[in-house]
This record gives sequence, structure tokens and C-alpha cells, in this order.
Amino acid sequence: MKTRYKSLFRITTLLAGAATIVVSVLIPAGYFLVSYKLLAGKLEIQAEVNSRVINRMVTANPTMWRFEESRLMEMMERRCQPGIPEARRIMDPRGKIIAESADHLRPPLVSRSQLVYDAGHVVARIEIFRSLAPLVQETALVAVGAMLVGGLCFMVLRTLPLRAVQQSDHSLAESEAKYRSLYESMREGMALHRIICGKDGNPVSFEVVDINPSCESILGMGKSTIVGRDGREFFNGALMGHFDEIVRGADTGKSLMFEVPMPGGSLIFDVSVFYPDMGYFATLFEDVTERKKSEEQIQRLAYFDTLTGLPNRALFSDRLSQALAGAVRDNSKVAVLFIDLDGFKVINDNLGHAQGDVLLTKIARRLRESVRRSDTLARLGGDEFTVLISYTGEERNAAHLAEHLLETISPPCEIGGHIVYTTSSIGIAIFPDDGRDAETLLRCADMAMYAAKDAGRNGYHFHSQEMNCKAHERMELETSLRRALEREEFFLEFQPIIRASGDCLVGAEVLVRWQHPVKGRVMPGTFIPAAENSGLILPLGEWVMRKTCEKISEWRKNGLPPVKLSVNVSGRQFEQRNFAAMVRDILEETGADGASLQLELTETSLMKDAEATARALHSLRELNLRIVVDDFGTGYSSLGYLKNYPIDHIKIDGSFVRDICDNPDDRSIVEAIIAMADKLNLNVVAEGVETREQRDLLRKLGYQEMQGAFFYRSLPEEAFVSLLRNPRFSTPLRGFDFLAFGPELFQEGGVPFVHDKPVELPPVV
Repeated sequence: MKTRYKSLFRITTLLAGAATIVVSVLIPAGYFLVSYKLLAGKLEIQAEVNSRVINRMVTANPTMWRFEESRLMEMMERRCQPGIPEARRIMDPRGKIIAESADHLRPPLVSRSQLVYDAGHVVARIEIFRSLAPLVQETALVAVGAMLVGGLCFMVLRTLPLRAVQQSDHSLAESEAKYRSLYESMREGMALHRIICGKDGNPVSFEVVDINPSCESILGMGKSTIVGRDGREFFNGALMGHFDEIVRGADTGKSLMFEVPMPGGSLIFDVSVFYPDMGYFATLFEDVTERKKSEEQIQRLAYFDTLTGLPNRALFSDRLSQALAGAVRDNSKVAVLFIDLDGFKVINDNLGHAQGDVLLTKIARRLRESVRRSDTLARLGGDEFTVLISYTGEERNAAHLAEHLLETISPPCEIGGHIVYTTSSIGIAIFPDDGRDAETLLRCADMAMYAAKDAGRNGYHFHSQEMNCKAHERMELETSLRRALEREEFFLEFQPIIRASGDCLVGAEVLVRWQHPVKGRVMPGTFIPAAENSGLILPLGEWVMRKTCEKISEWRKNGLPPVKLSVNVSGRQFEQRNFAAMVRDILEETGADGASLQLELTETSLMKDAEATARALHSLRELNLRIVVDDFGTGYSSLGYLKNYPIDHIKIDGSFVRDICDNPDDRSIVEAIIAMADKLNLNVVAEGVETREQRDLLRKLGYQEMQGAFFYRSLPEEAFVSLLRNPRFSTPLRGFDFLAFGPELFQEGGVPFVHDKPVELPPVV
């Protein structure tokens, strides 16, 4: 600092001295020169004026003008400025004075002269003199004033800059002290960082240059420990995640802000970044934990129920509006379930409102555990709850959920030493059938809830009567399905599979049937979809698999010829991770030979997860059973899975067989499938064969196996066993090579024929 002041002192002294010299010299010199020029000019004019007067005198009297002494002396005595001493004289060409008027003049003198001519010849010269002493005195006074001004300038120019610099430094020091004090005492943490660049000149990290005490407290480390640390170590590396943003901000100079939580989430900081200098940036850490908690609390109070913690009416309405907009965009459906507890007022009146709140809390917890995360459960007030679900299927999804919620609410609750039983009534409204806006749907769901109460409570009701009937029918069907498994109302039938060459029996497709105790025989097209949607297809499929294996083992023990039985496997069954293990366990438990079992899978179930499907199929093949692709041609029909999966047979869908004789396109498809299967060494089965023409054409095209009403419809176990006992069908099962048993055998109208003549065979159903 002292060196800086000395240099500045020298510079200001030199500049002030130069300015003083310029002022002290130039002003007097300028004054003197200007005044001298002015004086000389006046003398020049007077000399010229007088020369003209004399010239007129010469012109008037060329020879006698010089003798006019009175006129000449009068002219010599005349003064432009009375009181100023002046000397004048007229001389002839030889220098002899003709006339003269002279005041006392102090040297130095200044003079000006002018010639007088007569006919081009000089006849006289007039001279005028004045003293420069007054001008010199004035100039001296001006010089004294200039020196005073110069001295003042010297003092000003030398003193003021130094004083200004000192004041600036003092102010800067005071400001720095104030800001340092603020920096040290501020509650927010602040740190200064230097950006580090790599060899290529691009920023790669930063290091800590300085921190304030608050930042030390936040980090729990001293300044000496933190300063110099790499950015990856500072603030647990949280700033490095925003380093690219910080670098971009350094280029633009625009400050930025982001949120950083401390490890464990106990504290949350708002981090502001600004740029005090090139290559540096500063961070300001503000603890916003309490503010965040307050905001969350305000948010919770505004949008969540204080008793149960569930969304309130406002938040539910907002989410319902969003769900409706999404349903319009995706062409999906939205269901609103309005839940009201039955008899809650009685519980409140008898046990008190505090115990009623406890019951509401427990019911809310049960409901929360019963809905998906994607669904919205809300409490509208009192004992009223609502559930919002979105789906693309039919209304059975809402019915399933309603049934589940009823079961969830119904178990008793222990409240204040009392066992409380409560049920609920649920109203269901569906978008877009019952309404296209949130208010309408809620109103319809509320109306449906009261309809459920009128119907006896502890149930659900759709707003649409038609939808309500369908849902209840489906739920009743599913309930009956569950009971049917327990009561063993299901049984198996077998549709024979015939080998085309020789029309001999090679196996049968196992079909499940349901004999309802009230409704009688229920068609598979009715109960199989219901089992799929409800998940009952899993226990039902396992039951069919076990029963089929039991029959294989039982028939083998009874001496019946071995026969392959095909079991249809649902996609949901096959997707189970333990499906192959389940089949293996059933084979081991029943003692059935895997070579007599084949599983029929649809193309859709095989294409969902290629890797998992391949693993499962190879595990099944290790059990020595066969894999059949069912309904081939209606799904993906991909050659890739036929090549990569261990598949033995493909069963062409009956829709292609139905019009094969009349539709050239169907025939072309069938021909293509048989050609492809031949190249891939796959056995082909045609299902749905109903006429002689279809059979003959399929046989001509090269189909190995067929099934359909032309041969046999599905047979009860007794009829199929009787068919197996017939000597004509007693053929060994070795790689599906059954011996022919004589002349052609086929069925027309349910009656077997040999050479178009009836033969006695077991009755056909």
C-alpha cells in the first residue's frame, strides 16, 4: 500500500508541477503578446493616419509644406488616448527632424513608422513611440496572479487525487470490513469456489477457496479442512451433479438456483449460485427445511383429510378431472366407487365421536391396502369414501374391486374394548356411460350407493341397471365357479384325434365341462372367460392337468393302450414361474408317463416374453411331453418361435378348415402352413373337420392328424374308454406311429362306417 502511495505521489507531483509551469508561463506570456500586438497595431494605425494628413499637405504645397510648423505641431500634439505618454516626429529622407512632439517615455519603447510619398518619391517619414513599461508592469502583475493560480493548481492537482484515492481505499476497507462482518455473521452458508479446467481447457471440476462460519457449521467441518477440497468431496458431491449448469451459467453470467437435500433427508437447502469474478463462482446455502415442512403441511391441510390422511374432496375432484381427460385421450374408461358405511351413526351415538373416528381411521387403512397405487382413494367427509380407477376392460373390473372392498370392510374391528361389526354400501358410476364430467359421475355414484342401501346394504350397485345386472351375473358366475371347484362339479370329456393315413385313433383333446346343480350344463364359452378374468383359471387349469394325468396313469394300470392326451394351457397358467415345476410334480404324484401328455399353447402366450418362454418350454420338454401350438394362423404366426422353441405340433385353427373347399384364400393358407411345417419337421393337426370333402382335401394336402365332428364330437370318459377297449383301436404309442387297423374308418353323422357300412362301436355322444 505504501509503495502504491509513493508512486501515486510522484505521478501527481509531476503532473501538478507541469500544470503549474504551464499556467505561470503561458498566461503572462500570452497576455504580453496580445497586449503588445494591440499596442503595435494602434501605433501602426496612428502612423498611417498622420502620413495621410501629411501626404495631403505635400500634395497641396509640394515645396512649402514642411514650413507649416503650426499645423505640423498640432498634428504631433494630437493623442488618441489622452494621458498616455507618446513621442512623435517627422523627418526628411536624410533624417533631419522637421517637426517633433515628445513626452517623457520610460524604456523600453515600441515604435511604428510610415513613409510619405510625393509623385512616387519619399519626401518624409513619420514615427510614433510609446513606452512598454506599463505593459511590462501589467504583465508582471498577471504573472504574479498566474503563479498564484499555478500554485493553487499545483496544490489541488497533487492533493486531491491522493485524498480521493485514500478516501476510496478507506471506503473500500470499511465496505470490505462490513461485508466481511456480514459474511462472517450471516446465517446462510456461503462458499467461494474456483473452476478447474482440464488439459483441453474445458472445466472438469472446482475447488473450495473460502467458506464462512455458517457453512462450517452446516458441513460440520472446519474451514482449514474444507478449503482446497475438490468439488466431488464438497457438500457430499451434491454440487457436482449441477456442475454442467454452473459452467453454463459462468458463460452467461446468469445466476441459478436449485435444491439440495443433505444425506438422510434431515435438512433441505436452496443453493443459489452467482459469479463474482472470471473463473470463480459462489454458492449460498439457505436452510429451507422448516419452510418445506410448512408448505407440505399447508398442502396437506388443503388437499388431504386430517383424520385419515387420505385425499379430500378437492384433491379427488382434481384427480378425477385429470383421469377423465386421460380417458378421452386414450379411449378408456373411468369408474367412481362411492362407499358409505352402514349404521355408522349408531356406532357414533353409542360409542362417541372419538371412537367413531378410530373406526374411520381403521377402515381407511384397510381400504388403502386394498386399492392399487394407481387408484385414488379419498374421504369426502363423515363416513363417505370414494375410489377412482381407470381401466380399458369392461365394468367387471369395478365390480371385482367393489366385491373386494366389501370383503375388506366387513371383518370386525376392536374399538375401545368393543367388537364392532360394520358393512358398507357401494355405488358405482362409469365414464362415459353414466356421465362425462366429474360432478355428474359423483352424483350418479351417490345415487347408486343409495340404491345399494335400498337393496339391503352390504352390497354394491351400478348406476346403469343393465350394467348392474351384467356385473351381478358375472360375480354370481365367479362365485359359482369357486364353489364348483370345491364341490367337484367339473368333469372331463375327450375329443378323439384321428390319424389321416388309415383313419386310426392317435389321441384326444381333453375338454373341461361344468355340470351346474341348478343351471345344468354350462357351456365353456361362458365360464372359461369368467375364470380367466377372475384368476380362477389357475386352480381350474391345475385341476384339469391333475385329472388328465390321473386318467393316463389309471388307464395304463387297467391295461388300456397308451394314448396321448392334449391339455389346453391358459396364457395365465403358462406365465406362472412355477408352471413347469407344477407339471413335473403332478406327473410324479400321479405316476403318469410324460410321453402320453401334450400341452396346447396359443401363439399369443408364446410371444409375450421370448426368453422366459424358451426356458419354460425346454423345462417342459425335459419331462418327455409334447408341445402343441393351438389355433395356429390366428395370432403372430411367426417362423422365429417355430424355429427357436422346442415345438412338436401345430394345430391349424378351424376357421381356415371351415371354408377350405370353397375359399381359395383359405386353401392357400392351409397349403402354406403344411409346406412350412414339412420344412421344419413339425406335425400338423387340423381341427374343426366337419365334412368328408374337408377330410379328403386335407388328407390330399398332407395333413397327418385331424379332429372334428366329422370323426367324433367330445366323448364322456366311459365312451372314450370303450373306444380304447375296441380291438380295432388297440395300437402302441411310439413316436405317434399308430398301426392301422384295417379298412378305412370314419364317422358320418356320429355313426362309424367301414366301407360305407355301419360297424358296431361304442356309442358316440
